[in-house]
Amino acid sequence: MKKLLLLIFIVSTLIGCTQKNTTDQNQLNIHKNGFTIHGELINLNANTVYLNKIIDNYVYPIDSSTITNNVFKISGLVEYPERFALTFNNYSKIIILIVENTEISIIIDGTSINDPIIQGSPLNTALNDYKEASKSIFKKMDYLYPAFQKARLENDAVKLHEIGNQLNNIEHEFTDFSYNFIENNTHSYIAAMILNDHLKSSSADTLKIKKLYDSLSEEVKKCPDAQLIAHALNLH
Repeated sequence: MKKLLLLIFIVSTLIGCTQKNTTDQNQLNIHKNGFTIHGELINLNANTVYLNKIIDNYVYPIDSSTITNNVFKISGLVEYPERFALTFNNYSKIIILIVENTEISIIIDGTSINDPIIQGSPLNTALNDYKEASKSIFKKMDYLYPAFQKARLENDAVKLHEIGNQLNNIEHEFTDFSYNFIENNTHSYIAAMILNDHLKSSSADTLKIKKLYDSLSEEVKKCPDAQLIAHALNLH
């Protein structure tokens, strides 16, 4: 169960797209144009926003902006697309987004802060597509939890074993879905991000992950997530 809960967490931060084996648009112009994040807040009272680097599940502020009339702007340059975190001076919530060198618009509603509206960024659009496809797989768990709770209260070992097998099948379906995505998108930085997330799982298949890493394009292998994979698997 803990393993499945970890996968649910991964789903909340994973990214993906629907095109097959295509190079992500705007990503190869990495030294020409920087990024600008245009943010708007709704139902959220904050006066400072921070752009944070994510290292080992911790966030480290690298830039900030004053929020005026519920809007803010942060500009900079990234060498390769990477996930960053937005935080606010008086809120504990963290908003994950991919920063790529393009004009990014983000609307953050305090009543649904986990579902910001991000536009202008192909990778963040892809993030939403992948998350929705992943959620459709894990939604199958919703139908199992009532039966699981009932079987646990009744100490029904046979039923619990049956439900456990069904949960494992959902886990395998999600893993196969993710691996198939990577195999079909070896020129996408998103594939490296997804693969890095799977490497963090306690049930990670390192041989499969290495094979998928080897299939990534040379350009994608230069991005931060791919570099983390290579370091973890001692590929350098």
